[in-house]
Amino acid sequence: MYGVCLRYCSSREDAEDLLHDGFVKVFEKIGSFKGQSALETWMTRVFVNEAISRIRKRKSRGEWFSLDDDTEIADSQEEEEEPQTAWDADTVMQAVASLPDKYRIIINLYAIEQRSHKEISELLGIAEGASKSQLSRARAMLREALHKK
Repeated sequence: MYGVCLRYCSSREDAEDLLHDGFVKVFEKIGSFKGQSALETWMTRVFVNEAISRIRKRKSRGEWFSLDDDTEIADSQEEEEEPQTAWDADTVMQAVASLPDKYRIIINLYAIEQRSHKEISELLGIAEGASKSQLSRARAMLREALHKK
């Protein structure tokens, strides 16, 4: 679960706090675990929800979910082709951790948690287009961070 926390936090200290709070939440809610999925899957969902809840509390809703200078990306628009470069997992995770909160959360929910844009928009209270736009921006920022390494 610490790995999950690291994906959603910008520092190890924040990840450790989230780990603690997440386990407290797991122990509080263990009675609601119905066994329809693996315990690890259920716990991961609890930790992800706790991470998102913490971030929402820290940020004002307008600041956190604003599109900034992003523009909505059409579904049919394809990203430009780039040569494939192999990076080790630690390098990629460090680059993801360096992203601003809203981009780190979107990329984690979409790429790692395999959530759809519709699910992300409902979870974060943003438009689907904003989810797509922020994912595109997150990928560009991640690409740039990796190329610098």
